[in-house]
Amino acid sequence: MSDLTMIAEYIRDAMQAVDEAHHASKNLKENANHETFDAFRTKMQELRERLRKLKMVLDDEEDYAMDELMDALSKVYTEHPAEYRRTPRMAEEK
Repeated sequence: MSDLTMIAEYIRDAMQAVDEAHHASKNLKENANHETFDAFRTKMQELRERLRKLKMVLDDEEDYAMDELMDALSKVYTEHPAEYRRTPRMAEEK
């Protein structure tokens, strides 16, 4: 899976987390108790984590794009990904 695919998944996951947090927020407004508050807090923590991952990638999007390009060129010429990267790999190659 390429880094660009992973970035797209991070975006999709963040959007899903927003929807889940919004749903938990509505439940909390309609029925405020410890259970709905804990559920809301859990969903907000999940959202925060997914947004943190996405922000990390977007802050260094040029570096990720260059590394992705270098991997593609390396695969064409050497049949394996580039060994040196400025950014960490988002997923291991299979």
